[in-house]
Amino acid sequence: MKQMMSNYEKQVDIGKSYFLKYDQQLLAEKFHLETDEQYLYLTYIGTRCRIARSTGTIYEETGGEYTECRSYETVMTIYDMLCHGDGKELPPLSGKWTLVANFAAAGASPSADVSSQKYADYFAGKTEVLKQACIRLGGQIQPRLARADVTARIPAFPFFPVLLQFWDADDEFPPQIKIMWDDQTMRYLNFETTYYLQGDLLARLKAIAEQ
Repeated sequence: MKQMMSNYEKQVDIGKSYFLKYDQQLLAEKFHLETDEQYLYLTYIGTRCRIARSTGTIYEETGGEYTECRSYETVMTIYDMLCHGDGKELPPLSGKWTLVANFAAAGASPSADVSSQKYADYFAGKTEVLKQACIRLGGQIQPRLARADVTARIPAFPFFPVLLQFWDADDEFPPQIKIMWDDQTMRYLNFETTYYLQGDLLARLKAIAEQ
């Protein structure tokens, strides 16, 4: 029996239609994307991706082959990044880091710590493993900030980094992970999309650590 398409899968297909409304040449120029007659190419959290120009379908490269990406969080983050603003040039980033909650109205946002705690627990006692996973994603280990055991600047996209901080567990506190955002992030992404990107990033770090 053919399974019914989930609402998330429907949204993926709606996202394709939304993307196709945009001038792909202008997007390629704005984001400095490699292109050919069939695809636009970009890198998302260390993974090479391509977008079919005729359908808007996103493919991820794994093991030297491209397969269609049906992850709601991943495809919606990519579509949102490319289609979010109407300017012809990328807005400048400030280099000033802030918490995602500072982008929302007071009391309107869920805590990002809730979704990240399982990853903090996973990396407890694995500081060096986390550092190497960050490096594998193109991250650069930074000087310690706010006494974090790991501070890494990671390119979510080549033109858009985030800052990961990790505090390992001690006798008084459990492990903690925070993702910090440039204070111009809302010129690149919608608020809810930051949660998708954070989830993708932490899941990929864990997958690398498990290899």
